Amino acid sequence: MLRLLALPIDLLRIALCALQAMVDLLMSRNRQRYEATVLINAPREAVWRFNVADQMVLNGPPIMEITREHFLEDEDLWLTRIAVAGQPRAQAVVRQIERDEEKGIMRVQTVAHELSVPPEGGRNSHSGMTIAATPQGTILTMFNEVTVRSFRDRIIYPLGMRRMAQMVKAQCEQEAGTHSRITELANHGLVLSAVALASFWYLFGLKEAALLSIVLVVHEAGHAAAMLMSGVGVHAVYLIPFFGAAVVPKTAYKTEGRLGFIALMGPAMSLIPTFALMAALPATGKSDLRLTLSMFAFINAANLLPIFPLDGGLILNALIGSLSRKIALIVGWIGVLAGLALAIYLRSFLIGIPFLLVVLQRYLAGHQAIQLERLSLGGGIALAAAYVGTFVAYVLVIKTALVVHAF
Repeated sequence: MLRLLALPIDLLRIALCALQAMVDLLMSRNRQRYEATVLINAPREAVWRFNVADQMVLNGPPIMEITREHFLEDEDLWLTRIAVAGQPRAQAVVRQIERDEEKGIMRVQTVAHELSVPPEGGRNSHSGMTIAATPQGTILTMFNEVTVRSFRDRIIYPLGMRRMAQMVKAQCEQEAGTHSRITELANHGLVLSAVALASFWYLFGLKEAALLSIVLVVHEAGHAAAMLMSGVGVHAVYLIPFFGAAVVPKTAYKTEGRLGFIALMGPAMSLIPTFALMAALPATGKSDLRLTLSMFAFINAANLLPIFPLDGGLILNALIGSLSRKIALIVGWIGVLAGLALAIYLRSFLIGIPFLLVVLQRYLAGHQAIQLERLSLGGGIALAAAYVGTFVAYVLVIKTALVVHAF
């Protein structure tokens, strides 16, 4: 909840970083040092152990998983992988330069390697942390000295450093039991969902808000069930004010098949109550049933449109990504920009803001990404057939149950 409220501040920070980036670019300042310092209400030893662990899970949102593993041929080399919201984002090969728990310092240097995604590209990054105990708590300073290679670098490095430090602080305090109870309550999924219900009430009325919440919960339950079935796990499910709902995975998807299956299961599971409502409608003819049926049909059919990041766009991305990651990225951009254009055409801020955020996120993430394990030919055909069948089913529901009953 607090993260959602902080969204305008985050956008302002991005704008300020972009402004500073333009100044640095004009001044030809290519070698930059970025730092972020936080005071953590946790023991120094606990903060150190958390930051040097082979696996770090930061609850976010979004949830971030960082794993490190040794290279067998060189004990000083580590492969670091980063996954955000269940999807692999980057991996880098680094050489450990210094690690001294007594002094509270760790430093690493990136190494040009074929496994690095995105490529190191001459950035020659030196990064690390210092940890010091004080009477007020543990001071953690994270730093990164890097040769920037693009305008995007000048934005993502300072923003990422600050965000990482804040997430580490929150996680360390949560594990130490010293985090703010008020903050925990404010960030609780039930509080966020209650605020979302109030926002739907404001937009549509109480009855419609309640029905919409039911439709969204059933839809997200389908995604959650698929996550549990595929071993991804579920971190949280909640409604989002003014926007809809979301289910957050606990671990990375790892394969295009899992991504496509999880994306499809939201609309697919919703077919069960949709068909049940359609069967009950002729016998009752109640307007509330027709309204609920309309919501199930239209919301899930819209979600299956091949526009990233809707479910249909994710499925399309999984299918195309199994053939060509480059083409999948291009198609994803087309879908996002199409959604943004639709929002502008409809003059809808509620539609436009999510797509604008996705555009911003995709730009800052860059075009390089970790490719998930590809679908087999049979798996791709099965996913495509299930997708088309689910979409056609909703179209038929809309045509037969809604159009017909309108006359």
